[in-house]
Amino acid sequence: MSEPRLELVPVGVGSAIAAPGEAQSSYLVRAGAHAVVMDLGSGTFSLLQSHIAPEDVETLLITHLHPDHCVDLMALRVYMVWGPGSGNRIRVVGPPGLRARLSAFSGSDAWDAAFSFEEFAPVEGSIDLGDGLVLRHHEVTHLPPTNALRLDRAGASICFGADCAPGPELAELASGCDVLICECTFGADPVPEGVPHLSARDAAAIAERAGVGRLLLVHCQPGHDRDRALAEARAVFGGPVEWARQGEPVAL
Repeated sequence: MSEPRLELVPVGVGSAIAAPGEAQSSYLVRAGAHAVVMDLGSGTFSLLQSHIAPEDVETLLITHLHPDHCVDLMALRVYMVWGPGSGNRIRVVGPPGLRARLSAFSGSDAWDAAFSFEEFAPVEGSIDLGDGLVLRHHEVTHLPPTNALRLDRAGASICFGADCAPGPELAELASGCDVLICECTFGADPVPEGVPHLSARDAAAIAERAGVGRLLLVHCQPGHDRDRALAEARAVFGGPVEWARQGEPVAL
C-alpha cells in the first residue's frame, strides 16, 4: 500500500477554554519525509511527542498571537535548547511580533538557538516547503494579522481556517481542498455581535461555498451542544462533516 500524499494528525482540537481531555490548537501534517505543525497551543507539546520527536518537525506555522495557538512554544524552546532537541533548530513562520511576545513572557534568552523565525507575507502568500509541498496563506478576520493556512502536495490538500469571522477569504483559500479544518467556537449557538468567530452553520457555509471534500469541526467551547452543532453543519454542507478527533490520523 502506497504512503499517503498527506497525513493530518489533530494533536489538539480545543478552544481557548478547552474541554476536559482536550488540548488547544495544533495539527501535525506529514508529507513524505516532511513534517509540518500548524499552531502549538496549551497542552499540545506533550501530546505532539507521542506522534513525532519534536526536533524532527521541519516547519512550525503559527496562525496568530493568541495563547491557545502559540503558548507551548515556550515548552518547546526548553526542549530544543536544554533538552533532547539540543543542537537542532526548527523553522517557525508566524505573525510579526511572535518572538517579542514570547520573550516578554519568559525572557529573551535562547529563542534563536531553538528557532529560526520568519514572518508571513502581508495579506497573502505562498512558501515552497520542499518535495512538492506548498504552503499558501491568507489573512482572515480575527486578531490582526491571523493567517488561514493551506498545504498542497501531489494533488492532496488540507486547509486550516485558524480562528476567523465569516468572510470570503477562507472560502477562497480552501476552494476545492480535500479537508477543511474549521473552528466553530460557539457550536450551534449564535456568535455574539462583534466577536470574530464562527458557529457550526458558519463553518459549514464556508465549506459549501469552497466546495471542499470534507469538513472537520474544531475549537468548540465547553457548554455548547456538539451533537446539535454537528447536525446544523450537516444541514448546510452537503459533504461529510465530523468533529476532528485528537490523535486520530486522516490520510489523503
